Amino acid sequence: MYIYETADDSIYEALKDMSLENRKRHTQAESIVWEYLRAKHLGHKFRRQHVIKDYIVDFVCLHSKLIIEIDGKYHYTKAQMVSDEQRTAELEALGFRMLRFDNAEVIGNTGRVLNEIKRRLMETSNQSQTARPKTSNAPASLPLEGPGEAARSHAWAVDAACSGNPGPMEYRGVDMADGRQLFHFGPMQGTNNIGEFLAIVHALALMEQLGIRDKAIYSDSYNAILWVSKKQCRTKLARTPQTEQLFRIIARAEQWLRTHPVRVPILKWETAKWGESPADFGRK
Repeated sequence: MYIYETADDSIYEALKDMSLENRKRHTQAESIVWEYLRAKHLGHKFRRQHVIKDYIVDFVCLHSKLIIEIDGKYHYTKAQMVSDEQRTAELEALGFRMLRFDNAEVIGNTGRVLNEIKRRLMETSNQSQTARPKTSNAPASLPLEGPGEAARSHAWAVDAACSGNPGPMEYRGVDMADGRQLFHFGPMQGTNNIGEFLAIVHALALMEQLGIRDKAIYSDSYNAILWVSKKQCRTKLARTPQTEQLFRIIARAEQWLRTHPVRVPILKWETAKWGESPADFGRK
């Protein structure tokens, strides 16, 4: 996963460095579980020491949205228990399910632990199959033109704002069904089209992470939609020390597009016909 998929840019690099260190200092219990998960005995791909939001989780299957945590003794201090509860609540709010074991349990009763992981994966898979129609990835009611009620209930909107061109740029995505903000990035020196491009890729990556394939993405930037289809941000912005961090994010976005199929429609928001995008920052 890349920076725009799982964490805010300001903390991602630090968290990523910590996750790499954690891999070197794994416990015996973590090694036991990882040897089983990495062999894909369960038919699912797991990642270890993976960054999600502001946290590093021990193991996660992104497809099934199952997180597995192996707890040491320090997790049973009062302060850590409160911290773990907050962490669990925030990750569950993102749609993940948590499965926790302690070190002694893994080492002393490995078979039961692995069977519980297998049971939880099967449970998650069964619920997913029940919730989603098998014949189509998109509902028949989703119109590919116009922001009617059906479109609003099955779409996200993205938009960027830039004070100057270039200038301080930020972008965000909202759920058109209820206006809820799904993500926000910036401000960072850039341009509006770059913001729109990154916003679309951010939405695509988040949908992929959450297993969403029945929604569309609306953007009011023709250029950004074209860049996404070409898998390249064709900006004329100069690469300078001030914009270096932005260009690194662009490179990650382009790499994501090259390595992940786009599974949902990306549609043009027609501002002249429908008014401002639901994701508009309202600063005009």
